[in-house]
Amino acid sequence: MNDKDATSTPSVSSHNKLDPIAVLREELAAAALCHGVERVEDLTEELVGRYIQRLGGLTVYVRNDSVKARERLADEIRASFDGRNARELATRFGVSLRQVQRVVMSRQDGTNYSDL
Repeated sequence: MNDKDATSTPSVSSHNKLDPIAVLREELAAAALCHGVERVEDLTEELVGRYIQRLGGLTVYVRNDSVKARERLADEIRASFDGRNARELATRFGVSLRQVQRVVMSRQDGTNYSDL
């Protein structure tokens, strides 16, 4: 898909909006082809149908890599915090002192302040 214009790809509508079902269909077909599956279209449509049956009507949020990286960083900060080393952690992880404090506080009160 990198070599093509995004608007010519079936997963992108004429309004330049990504169609998640079309993306799923494309990825399933590609994976099936890579693994030598026979009747790729039948398998793809069966899996897409099951996906729609299970998740249809729900709002589904798919985290991107930057969110995962922020969560990993917050977990590292929490694991490294000893009660007195917030400044050191801010320097080590390249974030502000306030951001370290937010992450540490989120562990204590259950609030999600891991937005680094």
